[in-house]
Amino acid sequence: MRPFPGTALLTACALALTACEDGPTPPTPPRADTQPPTVTATSPAEHAEAVLPGATTEVSITFSEPMKPDTGTLVPSSGLKLGAPAWSGNTLKVPVTGLGHDDGHSLELKGFQDVAGNALDGTVLLGDGKLDFRTGSDRPRAAVASASVEEGAQGVYPVEVYYDAEASRPGTYFRKVLTVTFTEAMDPALARVTLVNLTDTTFAPRPLTGQWSPDGLSLTVTVATPEEGGPPLEEESAYALDLSALRSAAAGNRLDASTFLGDGRLDFTTGKRNGDLEHACTHSLVSTVEPVTAAPNMPPFGFPPSTDEGHTRYRLTLPEAGAGSHVGHTELVSKPDQDEFIVLYLNQNLPVGVWDELDAVDVPVEVSPTLPVCPGITHQARFTVTQGDRFYYLRFGATPSAELEFILERYTK
Repeated sequence: MRPFPGTALLTACALALTACEDGPTPPTPPRADTQPPTVTATSPAEHAEAVLPGATTEVSITFSEPMKPDTGTLVPSSGLKLGAPAWSGNTLKVPVTGLGHDDGHSLELKGFQDVAGNALDGTVLLGDGKLDFRTGSDRPRAAVASASVEEGAQGVYPVEVYYDAEASRPGTYFRKVLTVTFTEAMDPALARVTLVNLTDTTFAPRPLTGQWSPDGLSLTVTVATPEEGGPPLEEESAYALDLSALRSAAAGNRLDASTFLGDGRLDFTTGKRNGDLEHACTHSLVSTVEPVTAAPNMPPFGFPPSTDEGHTRYRLTLPEAGAGSHVGHTELVSKPDQDEFIVLYLNQNLPVGVWDELDAVDVPVEVSPTLPVCPGITHQARFTVTQGDRFYYLRFGATPSAELEFILERYTK
């Protein structure tokens, strides 16, 4: 049979259609990027410690994918200064200055997006969207060299009595002055310390601002009477003066807490107060001076003046006894019907003797330093006198000083 002319054409078309059905599948369009970018690495590392300020001139942050270079802001913590940022692939690098020694620093990442517009997931690696790190120090640390109250001191007197002529009501008031000296000059802009009562925690920690010496080596902290009342320091209480906020002037680094202090705080414990001594201090500050010139000898070779009035501030001039030495005598008469303790609150240390005329004997005298309650009293001389209007002669010296002051107090035995 002769084939139909159109048969070949139909066969060819069928084969062509079959071939079309067996051809490659067209590619699937790419899915949209919806994954948020993350931070994969930083320098300094997140939560790095002891980063050296002098060796850290740049901060780098590496992201998990390409980022929009013109979107996002780095917000530095206080004191930190940033230069112009630059991208290198997925890594952002930024110059940094102002790194303080021994301090915490941070860079907050705000508004960063990948090229698809997805916002940065700041919780990965960083946790809070900030790069946090702490610097150490590449210079020797400052330390406490000495203090007016020794570290761990016991029995520190809780108050000092002073006269304030500038007060709205001039008179005597209480305060406690603490002085700390450092091994190198400190930053004068930072003078805030904190006083903590460790015995009675109902007292809130007291922030105090000290006064730096001109050379920056000594900080004087005045603990005033609290506004709510009470003494500057409580009796028989443990205290800590926290110095951790102070920084050295040259490097800005923290104190070496272990030297002298042990823990970065000046620790001490107060003792009991002495009302008699504080009373005598008041006389030394406000009482009118009673000038007296001592006699060079006791009777019968001299006539000592009387210095036996209680609550009296005496200024005694001593006669010269040769070779730059001074010795003088005064008189005290006992009460007719009471034995007494006599205390002379002295402004200097010197020998004090007492002669009982009736019994013709030396009376034992105890001369000892006083606690630092006021500048006008440094020592005390204590002795006992017997009733009966007895004459006692007080001997001062020998001493290089030609003049001294004392407060005389009489206490019933």
